[in-house]
Amino acid sequence: MKPHKKIERLVLFSAVADTLNFGEAAERLGISRGYLSEQIKALEEALGVKLLQRSTRQVHLTAEGQQVHADTKKLTKCVQDIEQNLIREQTQLEGKISLTAPNLFAHFVLGECCFQFSQENPGVSLHIDTSYHRHDLNKGQFDIAFRSTNNPPQDMVAKPLFQYEHMIVASPDYIRANGMIEHVSELASHACLTGPDQDSWTINRKRVAVSGWLKVNDNLSLIAHVKKARGVARLPSYVVLQCIEQGEMEVIFKEANPMQHTMYIVHPQRLHQSARMRAFLNAVKHWRYPSASFSS
Repeated sequence: MKPHKKIERLVLFSAVADTLNFGEAAERLGISRGYLSEQIKALEEALGVKLLQRSTRQVHLTAEGQQVHADTKKLTKCVQDIEQNLIREQTQLEGKISLTAPNLFAHFVLGECCFQFSQENPGVSLHIDTSYHRHDLNKGQFDIAFRSTNNPPQDMVAKPLFQYEHMIVASPDYIRANGMIEHVSELASHACLTGPDQDSWTINRKRVAVSGWLKVNDNLSLIAHVKKARGVARLPSYVVLQCIEQGEMEVIFKEANPMQHTMYIVHPQRLHQSARMRAFLNAVKHWRYPSASFSS
């Protein structure tokens, strides 16, 4: 007997055992009495035991039937728990959401968005991974990913949030000491702070060699050195705009033809999203980003 059929017949048996009346049980289940009787016989044959003693007027549980009835109550309770959990998922704003996002985006944008969301939805906890590793969302470790890409995954729901570009910046103190950059060739005389594998920057769609005293795999550390007037960096505009507002950075070279990047929110397709996921996706969609947002 296939497992799903066995579970169905055990549930039918439980209804008969509760009422000790085939007619009443069939009416409660919304099936015919003949079908119910047929399924109980099939269950007894599959289990190899007699569960019910039938007479023309009465139905009694055998000793084996009493044991199976007690066990089917546990099964019925599990089914009820599953249904209640699903209802709670669909209606109540509680539980955990696991996110993965680029480090700088998480620090300068996502953190504030998550804080505001948590203030409005205290029953939801947010767990954020800030690595640059592109986790496989199909494995279930994360519910949502934020990704900067011009080729969003085709097997996921991917919605664009905003566009940004990269800007070459330095602190006001660095500019006072070293001057503004008028031409890209002047970068060779400046301390260009980069990531560990960067030997060039793409400026106006062309590769430009850069060098400096520091290569670091921690972007927040790199930004801290820029703020302390220790060099020049090329950073996303959503970082730069906030630092400019706070008087910590200035753009020292503006590209004539900057490359646009798109930040996406990505998640697996679900027929029925939980209430917390629906609320969070809506909050992210309507968040005020440091540059023009998409309307879709």
